[in-house]
Amino acid sequence: MAINSQAAQPASWRARLAVVLSGPVVRKSIMAAILVGSLLILLNQGDLLFSGQITGRVIIKSLITPLIPFCVTLLGALLNSGSAAHREDLRPGWATVRRSLIIAVIVGSVIIIVNQGDLLMSGHVSPLLWFKIGITPCVPFGVSLYGAYLAYRNALASQSPA
Repeated sequence: MAINSQAAQPASWRARLAVVLSGPVVRKSIMAAILVGSLLILLNQGDLLFSGQITGRVIIKSLITPLIPFCVTLLGALLNSGSAAHREDLRPGWATVRRSLIIAVIVGSVIIIVNQGDLLMSGHVSPLLWFKIGITPCVPFGVSLYGAYLAYRNALASQSPA
């Protein structure tokens, strides 16, 4: 883990990247990409896929979508992989929730623009579209919290018993 010998020093970016790019974090990020990416594809493109309205745009959106939870999981782990003096300092807290909310607003907006932007611009707004827009930011919020939890668990596993 990126825990320095002096308790109050922040971990270097190289040390934090080493934690984030470790095997367990990357494997669980891939799993999040598969599971959450599938959920996002069903949420945003499912109605088109099931009705047979498959276009090149739908295929591209469906292929790109799993990258979002993968990157957000790694980002959540990176932002929460700093150093700590005690095990309880590693536990995600309100700062993690605040960072996850910021990530949810930014990434959720990007997802909405990518998946529903054309419908919003054309004025074809339905209750289903409003539902999709409302639930979309919840996904990056949850994935970011999951990434923070992965960093916490990885830190606990690599930290010597106190």
